[in-house]
Amino acid sequence: MPVSPSQKRLAILVIGLVILFAPALFVVATLEFLILSGDLALSEISLIEFLELYLIDLLLFVVLGYGVYRLTLWLIRDQLPEALDTVDETETADATDEAETTGTVSEDRS
Repeated sequence: MPVSPSQKRLAILVIGLVILFAPALFVVATLEFLILSGDLALSEISLIEFLELYLIDLLLFVVLGYGVYRLTLWLIRDQLPEALDTVDETETADATDEAETTGTVSEDRS
């Protein structure tokens, strides 16, 4: 089923919003933990420190996301074909064994 250009734009928009707001959620979670543990008072944080924390989290989020992306591409390109070949060989061997024991080849009734 082909994907329409509006669906592609929506997907790109959602990905962009996740990249933009996920680090903000990490910042809020970090600040909440520090406030609850008593190591930080919210009045002690300036806007510059908040922006620095956001940029650090954004950088870490992008690096982690890129790492997951590259790992996924590597797995699909290099590891998946071998795994699929192994599954095909196993299914073929199972079908051959079943044909030898029953004398007939089973049909796939989907």
